[in-house]
Amino acid sequence: MARSLILISAAFARWTQIAPLTITEAPSSTLRADIYIRFMSMGPTEDVYAFTNMIADGLALSSGLINITFNDDFAWNDDRLFNYTAVHEIGHALGLSHSKVEPAIMFPFFEGVIRPIHPDDQAGIHSVYGWKNPRWSRIDSNVASKGVIQISSASGAVSTLDGLYQLRSTGQILRYNPSGTWTSVDNNKDTIQISGSNNFLYQRHTDGTIWKLTAGSSTWQQISPASSNVIDISAAADQVYMRRKDGWVARYSGSGQTWLTIAQPSAPGSRQLAASDSATLWNLLANGDVVRSEYPYTSDGWQVVDSNPSNIAIAVGGEEFYKLQSDGSVVWLDSTEWFWRTIEEGGSVAVYAVGSFVYSRHEDGSVWRYTGSPGVWEMLDGRADAVVVVGDRKGGVWEMVSGGDIYRLVS
Repeated sequence: MARSLILISAAFARWTQIAPLTITEAPSSTLRADIYIRFMSMGPTEDVYAFTNMIADGLALSSGLINITFNDDFAWNDDRLFNYTAVHEIGHALGLSHSKVEPAIMFPFFEGVIRPIHPDDQAGIHSVYGWKNPRWSRIDSNVASKGVIQISSASGAVSTLDGLYQLRSTGQILRYNPSGTWTSVDNNKDTIQISGSNNFLYQRHTDGTIWKLTAGSSTWQQISPASSNVIDISAAADQVYMRRKDGWVARYSGSGQTWLTIAQPSAPGSRQLAASDSATLWNLLANGDVVRSEYPYTSDGWQVVDSNPSNIAIAVGGEEFYKLQSDGSVVWLDSTEWFWRTIEEGGSVAVYAVGSFVYSRHEDGSVWRYTGSPGVWEMLDGRADAVVVVGDRKGGVWEMVSGGDIYRLVS
């Protein structure tokens, strides 16, 4: 029983971390608590873990008449499953109904996957109780801040290099520490771009050279010769790619300073690259075509996925692909049915994806997070000066605003 109480307290904390709620255990002398936790025999079934019942008039819950009941006959041998079940039932006790979004904790069916709090869950609890205050916390203020990136390795491959990095106009690279301080990773006046993924951090210099820092090392390794042909670099999965002025794409071989050219499927040059966790490479061409190639990227392996001159940007989160169109709409490729689904009708000028999370920045500077329901986004920040938004696979979000200030989403 003592262990169950600890797990239930942790489950309540999952909600109080993102909503302005204070929930405490009532002393035994309390005549009427708001929420009762109890265990009851429901039979040794694998289908019924718990249920929540309450009395309400359709407008508000009745204090003291909310019961969360766990199946006392179920073999609760997995603390994670018990905590997950508690989070779901507490969601009901706090006023949330079932979600239609399958990855959400409030989805009505459990299929063996322990899910984190999902944007749809957060949007639901925020709609009832609002946001914690402050919503954002400033973690740096420097006019020299040029940009930020987030290294967030795939699940099961967490790296010591994971985290938030900023590049300053002086060429200095800094990493944000959980303690709230910034640590210099390198300080080279020639550095003009940084990128990183899965155990590696990369920087590009003005002369076109590319340098790599490996997790656990403090020494930067030059992995490409100087070249005026390099436009930018992009790291994803366990690969790093370069776009070149001649319109071609190349990837690092993993040895020395050797890069392997990836043949283009058609004449137009590359506008943007993105790669999935399985290293499937997506390429937005200058004419708006979207093409993709699966690792190891044979010359005849490119597939034209979409031909649309209105395509202006792409993003990949995990294995999911998104594109931004010139009318401000964000479109997701449903790879199960191979169907394009518009998930935002308009207003977007930038899209960013990481893991299961997708973010949209609007022309007015506001930042939005996709809930999982087509057309339903929750505003994370309504300020008018956000220029960059990045995130990690656990739902952490950071933004840089004009002037160089960097903020972290608190709740």
